[in-house]
Amino acid sequence: MKNILFILALIFAVANTSQAQVGDVKQTSFKKFILHLKRAPKIYTAGWSVIDDNGTPFKDVFAPKSFTVNIIPMTFNYDLYYGKNVFFNVKSSFCNFKKNKTVNGESLERSNLFFALDLNTSLSLNAVYNINYELLKLKKDIFDLRIIGGLGYTNRNIYVFDHAANFNFGGGIYAKFSKEFGMNIELVSKFGLKSPLVVTNANYMHSSIGVSYFIGSVKFKEKSSEKTPNVN
Repeated sequence: MKNILFILALIFAVANTSQAQVGDVKQTSFKKFILHLKRAPKIYTAGWSVIDDNGTPFKDVFAPKSFTVNIIPMTFNYDLYYGKNVFFNVKSSFCNFKKNKTVNGESLERSNLFFALDLNTSLSLNAVYNINYELLKLKKDIFDLRIIGGLGYTNRNIYVFDHAANFNFGGGIYAKFSKEFGMNIELVSKFGLKSPLVVTNANYMHSSIGVSYFIGSVKFKEKSSEKTPNVN
């Protein structure tokens, strides 16, 4: 009986020790993740959107008559640096389709709200080809050219394509005027996930420009040397 109690007590002690160690590992990993989020460079951007949704996504791409622009800055970006030149991005945009505006080939009988929410990932190209040093011969990382991809939701509040999920693909560039401030320009194609794909009228072009506030900085290596240059 004493031997059985001793064995049970030993098993209980080992189990508690193992559980505590696993808990410490989980807690440590969670703390590291939270610490990374706190310390990771971030970018906040507020600005304007230009929506081209005239129903001909591959024609008249730069026709101003088909553009819808929000007068007040109602486009907001939040970028979080994950690592290895990858950024996670959340973007929300509001616009107002005015009466008689042509959307998807039809004239609107009344004004309508446009809303888009996007979850994107962007890849900085500076680590591959840093235009600051290689092309512009600058001494600092002022420009950050990126490829953008992700998923989003669009609410036009009009006709059959009032609600639509979309696949995003495009590009953008950040420019830093000082250590904390700069600007962001993006041009993204939104492909509606509706049949028929690619040619559906749920597609549209979404451009944006805004003022950015940088918290922290990401340093990219100069291609021609192993040294990491100073960054604003």
